Amino acid sequence: MTGAGGFVGSHLVRRLVSLGVDCIPVSRGEDGIDITDRKALEQVFRRKPFVVLHLAGEALVEKGQEAPYDTFRTNFLGTLNVLELSRVHHIPRVVIASTAHVYGEGHSPFHEEDPPRPSRPYETSKTVTDLLAQSYADSFNLPVVIPRFVNIYGPGDTNFTRLIPKTLRCIVQKKPVGMWGGTVKREYLYIDDAVEAYLMLGALSDAKLERNRIFNFGAGNPITVSDLIKTIVELAGVPVRIIKEKDAREGEIPDQYVSWEKASRVLGWKSKVSLDEGLRRTIAWYRDCLYTTTL
Repeated sequence: MTGAGGFVGSHLVRRLVSLGVDCIPVSRGEDGIDITDRKALEQVFRRKPFVVLHLAGEALVEKGQEAPYDTFRTNFLGTLNVLELSRVHHIPRVVIASTAHVYGEGHSPFHEEDPPRPSRPYETSKTVTDLLAQSYADSFNLPVVIPRFVNIYGPGDTNFTRLIPKTLRCIVQKKPVGMWGGTVKREYLYIDDAVEAYLMLGALSDAKLERNRIFNFGAGNPITVSDLIKTIVELAGVPVRIIKEKDAREGEIPDQYVSWEKASRVLGWKSKVSLDEGLRRTIAWYRDCLYTTTL
């Protein structure tokens, strides 16, 4: 599994280990493997994994704005290496992580058959990897599935450019919470539900693997940024100020959430953790860990 050191990847590794799965974690940390280095990555594939879960890559919109070349290079070349090595080594199942951001601006809820309409480098890089994965699936009959997730949140996320971690850090530190605009509507999926989706995709039988291998995963809880921040503050029980920084973030899409009927129908998957419950668990983690970890 690539991206094992990331927020979602670390949760997924722990779950796989708890299930007794022989997991080969790949991370770009110290002494790790760079997914853009095909020769280094091939060491993992020589061990003949049954399922490849590709979660590695540049995952922040802001990083795409600041360093577009690095974002495109990492996401495209890393995914190309994973797909080519999966083809060469005849991997039985390949899961290529994507995002609902590829849909861009359009009419929500988005469905799997809706065409991607990316604009910013991050979303565009993920769209390119989506198309690359579909090309390998169709051209070489590679058993690829592509999950497109809405915003994933939960304990352990220390990417403070993201709304929920940023808000919770301010609350724990009793500092004012900054809010850009506030009217855009998004959907938020708790980490445990995302991990369950990955497990189901990894175990998906060939009989259920459709030609269109894309699956949306959402939570059915679209909420405005303003209402989300107010909900977090209320659940935390900390009276902090909310400061509106400007009308809107540059390039912000007004509404972005998905239909996950296909995942429910084909996989029997559905989100189980409500937004309020997920936020309570996340708030508890930040209160316990903010000053005991390097954040």
